[in-house]
Amino acid sequence: MTGYERRLTFRMEEHFEDGHQLRLALVGELDVAVARLLVERLSELRRGGYTVRLDLMRLEFIDSSGVRELIREVDDSRREGWRLEIDPQLSEPVRRVFEMVGARSYFWPDAR
Repeated sequence: MTGYERRLTFRMEEHFEDGHQLRLALVGELDVAVARLLVERLSELRRGGYTVRLDLMRLEFIDSSGVRELIREVDDSRREGWRLEIDPQLSEPVRRVFEMVGARSYFWPDAR
């Protein structure tokens, strides 16, 4: 599969919820081949001052580079005071990976 074909397996859909909060839905496969696309879009949204909620319900696959970028972006947002959160409703494949690597407690430290 070429890099171009790989990009077709991932897309981002966005819409506004309550004013200035943007829901960014990740669809398809978030892996090393496309993680940069997410980083670039989040950087644009951060510069625009948007509050962002990532929706991972339609992700069919995530690899370690995708998890790493999510952790990096959430960490940066916490440090810089930018509002970026990940919706706790996850697709089953993403839920399994998050549990396997212990990411749930990082993204939602107050969750029980």
